[in-house]
Amino acid sequence: MASYSHTLLPLCECLCGRPPHRGDWKAIIALANHTLTTPSLIACVRSHRAALPKDVVSYVEELHDRNAIRNERLNTQLEEAILTLNDAGITPLLIKGAAMLATSPPSARALRLMCDLDLIVYPDEMDAAKQALASIGYHVDHESDGQQAKWYADLKRPCDVGMIDLHQGFPDRSCFNQTPDDLRSHLHPIRIGTANALVPSLELRALVLLGHDQFQDYDYWTGSIDLRHLLDLRDLLTAPNGMQWDKLMAMVSGTLARNAVETRLLLLTTLFDIQWPTHHPKRLVPRLQVWRQLLQARIPLIRYFLLPMGFLDYRHHRARAGLPAPDERDRRYFPKLSTLYFLISLSHKYRTGKI
Repeated sequence: MASYSHTLLPLCECLCGRPPHRGDWKAIIALANHTLTTPSLIACVRSHRAALPKDVVSYVEELHDRNAIRNERLNTQLEEAILTLNDAGITPLLIKGAAMLATSPPSARALRLMCDLDLIVYPDEMDAAKQALASIGYHVDHESDGQQAKWYADLKRPCDVGMIDLHQGFPDRSCFNQTPDDLRSHLHPIRIGTANALVPSLELRALVLLGHDQFQDYDYWTGSIDLRHLLDLRDLLTAPNGMQWDKLMAMVSGTLARNAVETRLLLLTTLFDIQWPTHHPKRLVPRLQVWRQLLQARIPLIRYFLLPMGFLDYRHHRARAGLPAPDERDRRYFPKLSTLYFLISLSHKYRTGKI
């Protein structure tokens, strides 16, 4: 487990355009590389070029420019894939990085390091979608075996810089306090060149990111921080006609999901120049979880001792999963040993993009 010590806050200052007066640039760049946020340092570098070490300026500019080229290739790949699906009568829904590519100008696309394109199609369109993509050279690199809650397939071609992740539903759908009809009202048509697709509203895009990180990647349970996706959330909040806080919270389903969403948003306001809405109280559990995350980032070895804090919401997890409520004989406020061992193992891993 890498020790980031005092590096997280200086990196966040740089990502806000304010380089530290006496920063350890070797450590800052190392953490930026690990969190996949190095291209986002370009604004800081361009504004304070004369005050920064020359090798830092050259490295950030080189990585940013190369990422701009790579993401333009991804954008071309995305347009071709969507057009092929359109020819098969399919209009895909773009989420995560694919939605960002489709809705951002080239200058903004260059800021995000990404490795794949996430597309959602209806379950009865999956076979037709795979066949259509196979007709332009894609083959299945990995496909879920049907035992997982959500089906997905990873498709790739040798000529591309990223894979296509094909889904048949939103990740962690249980986070959404929305009926299918409600969700459809959050989907908007978009044209990418000559291709037609759908993109979620800003609120739904944020909720997809939050659900993916907090539950699919287990960040809420392990206390991990995904700095790259925090920057994505900041962009959604600060965009023209940006994400509306009240609309987002109205879409959240249940106490566990609300705590997880508020934890991430409270962390966002702590690390970046975002104001917490005055009419929303800062509740105890999210405040404790943010304290835990920042302490773990400062002292990584303490994460094993703080792991039980992730179980403050375990009874809400059981209710969300449809498990029986604990009675006098079975007060399951902690997970099974096998689950606990899994989370300890996950906490020990040096996961790319996670702190």
